[in-house]
Amino acid sequence: MDWTIKFKWQYDYARTQFKDPKLFDASWQDTVKALYKLMSTKGFDAGRADILTQFRRQLDEGTTPGMHLHLSADKSILQAVNAWTDKPIAAVAVDQKMRASALKFLMHIYLLHTSGARHVWIHSLPKAFLHWPSVHLNSWASTGAEVKKLLKSKSEQFSESRKKHLAESAQYSLAWCHKANMVLAAAGSKSDKGKAAALTIVKRWFCDPGTTDAQLTKFINKLAKGFKDITGTLNKGSLILTDWVPLRNASTDEEAGFLNSEAFTFGSHGEGLDVVYIERSFFVNHAGNVLRGRKNWTRVLVHELTHLVCGTEDVKNGQTRYAWYGIGPHAGFPGSDAVKNADSWAFFCADCAGVLTDAERKSALKII
Repeated sequence: MDWTIKFKWQYDYARTQFKDPKLFDASWQDTVKALYKLMSTKGFDAGRADILTQFRRQLDEGTTPGMHLHLSADKSILQAVNAWTDKPIAAVAVDQKMRASALKFLMHIYLLHTSGARHVWIHSLPKAFLHWPSVHLNSWASTGAEVKKLLKSKSEQFSESRKKHLAESAQYSLAWCHKANMVLAAAGSKSDKGKAAALTIVKRWFCDPGTTDAQLTKFINKLAKGFKDITGTLNKGSLILTDWVPLRNASTDEEAGFLNSEAFTFGSHGEGLDVVYIERSFFVNHAGNVLRGRKNWTRVLVHELTHLVCGTEDVKNGQTRYAWYGIGPHAGFPGSDAVKNADSWAFFCADCAGVLTDAERKSALKII
């Protein structure tokens, strides 16, 4: 697996295909110009999101706007790149396939949620693709029939209900982080108001019996900065949710491990766009899960956001310290490890939000 071929790689490649609208059919050139503006160098411009609705309508109408012909996507896209023919063809020219791949990529981009300057996008590429569109079409669709089959594929990775769940989870994750900010502000305050209760929550997740007051202060400061940074990222930026499409063709144990995970991301804004990859186990209520349903989906997003924004780790101590294994701090899993551990941050955040039951809290805090 080439881990350098991230979502942003496909984004940047697709964007280059729209740079010269004259390479497209004349009826598509204005749309292509608008799509290019939508894809800024810093990510999708939510202020131009309406072009996606117009774009999908034009796909339905093809090169004869207003006729409502309800064309299949393969015909519309290939017409747009001047490659359509009703006759069977042996192959589509590479440059035309690449422009077609960019259109197919954007066909499955949606603005899930927007509030103020906060935007959540989803990329839901059809399941027929086993790599990003440009790679799959270039490398594995050698005949015209194969190109057409991929371009008209409809069965998306995320159903409408799952898109809705992801949008809600992104909203809840921000609400949880706001509560964490409040708890940490109280814990670090010189005022006694709410301080004791706030410190109890912090100590519960991050302090082993040997943690000193000086260490506790450092932990609070680290957490406070981290959760402020997360809320800042969510409030002012664009979060993109997708799966890592090349993993659909997983062939090694390592790849299968990522494919069957809940989600992953690249730490410390390491991709250049804020992307979280949603994988097979995200919506699965495994028997060992501490949390279930929406509560767990939100926990996963907070967990990944701590990686993405704060550079947290999945600390390996005994086993990787996920809550199902046990993240109660103690001499064998000291506070210095817990404060680096993403699931410790996520469960602390859930506790601050008041969403954990006593049983869930006890299960996560078991000493291993």
